[in-house]
Amino acid sequence: GEMVNLWFLAALVAVAAAQIQCGTPDTASATCECNGNTYDLSQMQNPDGSKRFSGENGDYIYLFQMANGGLPASSPGCTFAAGSATGNAGGQGTLDGLTCYPIGQVALQSWTLMETSPQLISITFTGGQDGRTTLLDVTCDPTTYGEFTAQGEMTTLVYEMDMRSCAACAGGCGAPPPPPGPPP
Repeated sequence: GEMVNLWFLAALVAVAAAQIQCGTPDTASATCECNGNTYDLSQMQNPDGSKRFSGENGDYIYLFQMANGGLPASSPGCTFAAGSATGNAGGQGTLDGLTCYPIGQVALQSWTLMETSPQLISITFTGGQDGRTTLLDVTCDPTTYGEFTAQGEMTTLVYEMDMRSCAACAGGCGAPPPPPGPPP
């Protein structure tokens, strides 16, 4: 009995130690201090250098951008309604392009460092339309600046997105890659 209780307690402590609440993020620069390291997620980018990510899942296109103030008011597949057009980190657009829901605000984010292997930073963006929330998991991957996958609506009004990026590694990305040259 007592040995099992001690083991259970040790297991609980091990799980709790794996999640570290980060400091207050600097939403303008997409940086945050977690466990003594400053992470700069403005380094996340596509091969062409753009900071806007998109992917389809089911009947929707999902867009994400936390750098440079968030998504523009209008992007391919997503035009936000007047009054909710700025400051959006996430958007969920219908494939016909007629509707795009704001699903999380750049200004309303909180970061958690998950000490998994490889480590990941989990960021929650609240303040979307009708309570919609974006959950972004950025996994440390030193081989890429940004690989995006839209998981979609995993629980009601919670939209999960995954990113692999060197920006989530303790050492960051180093120097940005050179812009692509002209094709041969």
